[in-house]
Amino acid sequence: MQLVPAMDAVYLWGEGPGSPSHVIALQLFRPPEGAGPELLDALHEGMTDPEHVKRSFRRRPVRSWSTAGQFAWVVDDDIDMALHVHRVGLPRPGRVRELFEHLGEWHGVPLARDRPLWEAHLVEGLADGRFALCTKMHHASFDGVNMGRHLLGGLSTDPSARGGTAPWMTPPAQRGVPRTPRPESSWGETARGVVDAVGSVARSLPSLADAGYTALREQSVALPYDAPATRLNGPVSSARRFAGDSWPVDRLRSVARRTGTTSNDVALAMCAGALRTYLDERGELPDEPLVGMVPVSLEGTDPHGAAREGNAWAAVLCGLATDVDDPLARVGAVHSSMRRSKDLMASLDPVSASTVSALTMGGAVPISVPGLPRLPRPPFNLIISTVPAARETLYLDGCELTDNYPISMVLDGQALNITIIPYAERMAFGITGCHRSVPRLQRLLVHLETALADLEKETADLDAPA
Repeated sequence: MQLVPAMDAVYLWGEGPGSPSHVIALQLFRPPEGAGPELLDALHEGMTDPEHVKRSFRRRPVRSWSTAGQFAWVVDDDIDMALHVHRVGLPRPGRVRELFEHLGEWHGVPLARDRPLWEAHLVEGLADGRFALCTKMHHASFDGVNMGRHLLGGLSTDPSARGGTAPWMTPPAQRGVPRTPRPESSWGETARGVVDAVGSVARSLPSLADAGYTALREQSVALPYDAPATRLNGPVSSARRFAGDSWPVDRLRSVARRTGTTSNDVALAMCAGALRTYLDERGELPDEPLVGMVPVSLEGTDPHGAAREGNAWAAVLCGLATDVDDPLARVGAVHSSMRRSKDLMASLDPVSASTVSALTMGGAVPISVPGLPRLPRPPFNLIISTVPAARETLYLDGCELTDNYPISMVLDGQALNITIIPYAERMAFGITGCHRSVPRLQRLLVHLETALADLEKETADLDAPA
């Protein structure tokens, strides 16, 4: 038994019936030519062999007197796969719309804590012949980068390769390798770790204070509680909606080259433009710019790196310039805001960066605790994440992975979440929202296209900067 690290335990402590702390990964596959119904039978059989489930997917949280009321991980050696992997048939006509509706309903159901914190739906019945693998994982177990590594680690760039695995299964090449037992932490070791952590924070305070003073003096970065109050920042219901679409990465790269920015900056500017139009058409566009929280990995973003457990990221705030009408000025403002925030994080040691993130995210806690008074301003308006993925087309036993969408967390005070995943030369935008707080959520997809088209129009005659 090991205590759950503080950064991971936050997702367990903060979870409620209407605010589950999980993410769903939607992967759409196209079977190879001539494949019959036995294909899904074979895939399902390979996904439900309990002997080869990864240790990371055997952990479940417990609390007792022996853990002093704190969360700890225990490993289930006897896992019941019937509780974790389900075959689901879509109702007619089997459009992607029906799939999105199914995922919205499923997203509102928290994971049971009496077993490992994940589930999967193998969905068939899509009218175009594809099938979907939908994997629900708790954020206490993995951050976005490591979820992506598990999701793609069992796939191949070779369409003729066989022996692919689902995210929770150990790849065949690693089977038979003895597991190295992980030593359990004694209370003395845990206490020393806490003391060391407090000491590290104390030693980092001078550099942290200096960076904070500089940021305030120069007003160089977006700060918590600079965000205006919007419909995105109230209580949420348990009903969820999801919408997703993808755009060719080359379209974003072309704009980035002409504006001297990055593809990620352009993606953020697309979100900013879409949010501006969405709120404006409802007569709710604030005079002040919206602020997005953008997670930044502290352990690298290589999608082919070794998958790890837990969370290691820092919270960066980005001014979205939704008060600016000019698309070019908006992408420039987004680029400058992200650059300054990243420069600030780069000037800090890892402990200081984590402390800044905790202070930033800590502002969202009072919003999600029932009974506490509402603050006049939210710490930020929404979370916009970019998760790295493979550029090559991937296959699961000859089945082409055509689409790869994230369906992320929605919390009280944060009714909208946009997560962006580049895959196979396309940039996929997954939009998750509270059904009540973000009506007609699918309109954001239309506005994303409009925002990109506006940027293309404004940059058509520009030369790329030297």
